[in-house]
Amino acid sequence: MAACAKPPVQGNRRVAILPFENLTGDASLDWVRAAGPAMLGEELAGSRTNPVVANSLVDARLENATDVLHTYYTKERGALLITAEVEDRRTRRIQPVAAAGATLLAEVGDLTRNLDPQARAFSTTNAAATEAWGRGDYEKAVALDPDFGTAWASLVKTLAESGKADQAIAAADQALARKSLRSDWSRGELRALVATLRNDYSARANALTDLANSTPRDLAALAAAAQAQTMARNFREAAELYRRLRVLSPANPAILNSLGYAEGFSGNVEAAAQIMQDYAKLPDSQVNAHDSLGEIYFMNGRFREAEQEFLKASSLDPHFLNGAPAVKAAYAHWLGGDLPGADAMIQKIVVPLAGNNASLAVWRQATWLYATGRQDQAIAILMRAQADPRLQRQLTLWQNVSRLPTDLDKLRAAYFSTPPGQDGVERVLYGASLVAAGKDGDARAILTRWPLPEASREPELESLIFPKYIELRKKLHLK
Repeated sequence: MAACAKPPVQGNRRVAILPFENLTGDASLDWVRAAGPAMLGEELAGSRTNPVVANSLVDARLENATDVLHTYYTKERGALLITAEVEDRRTRRIQPVAAAGATLLAEVGDLTRNLDPQARAFSTTNAAATEAWGRGDYEKAVALDPDFGTAWASLVKTLAESGKADQAIAAADQALARKSLRSDWSRGELRALVATLRNDYSARANALTDLANSTPRDLAALAAAAQAQTMARNFREAAELYRRLRVLSPANPAILNSLGYAEGFSGNVEAAAQIMQDYAKLPDSQVNAHDSLGEIYFMNGRFREAEQEFLKASSLDPHFLNGAPAVKAAYAHWLGGDLPGADAMIQKIVVPLAGNNASLAVWRQATWLYATGRQDQAIAILMRAQADPRLQRQLTLWQNVSRLPTDLDKLRAAYFSTPPGQDGVERVLYGASLVAAGKDGDARAILTRWPLPEASREPELESLIFPKYIELRKKLHLK
């Protein structure tokens, strides 16, 4: 997804919550600095106010927040006193926001309700448990309040990040077994955490989608659900979530690009093409829009259209992604039935590279020959080439093809942990292992999309994948 500032949500207030500033002079109260914004964010989630926890004004600007919440706290007569102001980023007007109560829990709750009356309550009413959670003592927090869902989620995350997956799952199961656990949001977050730890991609996607449905104007929740459904290969569900995101943020290029791919992954090519045309109209998006649409056509076997889009991208910026669109155009031309013509296209790409990146030029020429069935020529080129780590890795791989991974479970895990646009290597190897296991139906389901050249996280394996994929297509009688 493109790295870009997020446009304001249409018709929705977007408040950046800065860290609370400690003016008490008591370092033992520094925990409130981060705990306060986290509490506000949880309570505002799902309301008309879209919270963004930001570390600085720069973060607030990058998130295109409509407002910024400035908060500091003092200590009077042994009690915390919170003072807050909301700054309208467009008018620069500053308005105080009332917060009253005898404890942090009460004051933050009062502040939240004054920001948005539709805000939810925090997931505990126990002040001591809140402090234990804020200080990072999550086990103490859940001991003080066993129904404190936020603290359970923090405990599970900490255990998981420490490499204690079994303990994290056990803690989550213990929390989820409590019918009185607060809140539904925390329960959904715990379900998503357990699914992640168990590598259950569909369960994770469904849990995150339930969370997004409970907070329908929360861009972060919708985006997380859409990405999870994409990784679970539930492309129609992902597309629906991205369409909802588009309504909330219609000019966000990352959302448009992701929606186009989701439609393309699901085979809805015409819808994807329309979306990419809209995406191309946004500033600085035209080259990537043509390249993305080319990939969508290519994955769906529409090589003539793919070649046209790749060539448009290359003509607009020949150096985009080190000339990758031109290489992909050659692959599309080859698969369209003209290998000599594709060879000529590759030469036009490789020759200019020889002067400024000789290693890349040799590698592209050799891998092209290998991918298109001329393995002996490819190996001979690398054996004559000057010593270069990348070329040596490629040569070693070609000379040890029999050592490619074949373990079905490991390949399945690799496939589901790789984004669909980059999964050509993992998908083809997983498909081959399914065929070897006699599961042709499962293999056929994942091998309908063509692997993309110049898109893998393991580019040295790409040249091996195209011959293997073509062989599998014939074996599975894929059109």
